[in-house]
Amino acid sequence: MWTSITTSLAVTGSGLDPAAVERALGFARPAARRPGLSVHHGPGWWAFTVDAECAADLDGQIAELAGLAGPHLDGIGALAGAGCRVQVAVSGTVELGGPLTLSPESAARLAALGLPVSFTTLLPDNLPAEDPLDFLG
Repeated sequence: MWTSITTSLAVTGSGLDPAAVERALGFARPAARRPGLSVHHGPGWWAFTVDAECAADLDGQIAELAGLAGPHLDGIGALAGAGCRVQVAVSGTVELGGPLTLSPESAARLAALGLPVSFTTLLPDNLPAEDPLDFLG
């Protein structure tokens, strides 16, 4: 079972300016005023995150993120064109053998964004597994 799932639009790059990212995307700060949506950044990275307070499952989080980011594909493309890496990053805590399923509708929403998707798993004690595919066993 996966818990504590979050789904983010993540932007990384050397010398990344968070304010420039937010100008390019337009939706992030206004949307982050809603529960379960947030913006975080640090040196070289910026993320708009949908968490369980907004949508409890992965499909709901993808629907929310795609609905907000979809109208801003030009801005996303401009960031990528400026040398930034833009991706959808899914993370969560997983029990050994716990599946994570993605509906065909969510897969289509992600495909429409045209961005790479990454999955990061943590064990319940928040330590990464030695084998990153342990959760499959």
